Amino acid sequence: MPSEVNPPARGSRAERTEQAIVAAAHELFAQRGYRGTALTDVAKAAGVSDRTIYVRFATKAHLLKRVVDVALVGDALPIALADRDWIDTVMNAPTLEERLAADAEGTALMMDRIAPVLAVAMQAEADEPLIAAAAQAARESTLEQVRAFWEKLHRDGLMSPDADLEWVIATSALLANAETYVHMTRTLRWAPAQYQAWRHRTWRHLAMAPST
Repeated sequence: MPSEVNPPARGSRAERTEQAIVAAAHELFAQRGYRGTALTDVAKAAGVSDRTIYVRFATKAHLLKRVVDVALVGDALPIALADRDWIDTVMNAPTLEERLAADAEGTALMMDRIAPVLAVAMQAEADEPLIAAAAQAARESTLEQVRAFWEKLHRDGLMSPDADLEWVIATSALLANAETYVHMTRTLRWAPAQYQAWRHRTWRHLAMAPST
């Protein structure tokens, strides 16, 4: 399937070359899996020399990590996920509904972009220390982001005042893992819109749940 990553319209030749490599790798990894994709195949699909691939990416694992990183945010711009406009809305919109809607929509779009290569990374994790370390860092980052969201929501008075905040954080962190999205779309056959509606509804329940 196409990578659905949107590269900037302008950039240096080096940037455009990397964007072509990442887009080609995204498609090939999604189609063939990790073991079935060779760097020489990526070079051919991207229209570059084999040497260009090896100069830019020391190993196939480094290339896969870059593909996942780009898919996560949707482009190759040097802007962290936490600094994206939709995350600002998630964290600072004036109402609970606006925050939940922005979270559900933005996360569903992100998960849809990343799911094909995330499944590949999950397969490669057992054999590639670089991918395993990146996956663990991503899980830790998810927990940090989830904690920041709920603590800010609580401080702003937009959730149940007597909520068990640690329970809400632990529960939503588990549900927010990208592996959950892969399970829902591949095992339960959910469309991205179904995941978006589920996340919106579930997060609303968590926000309104009293302490037990």
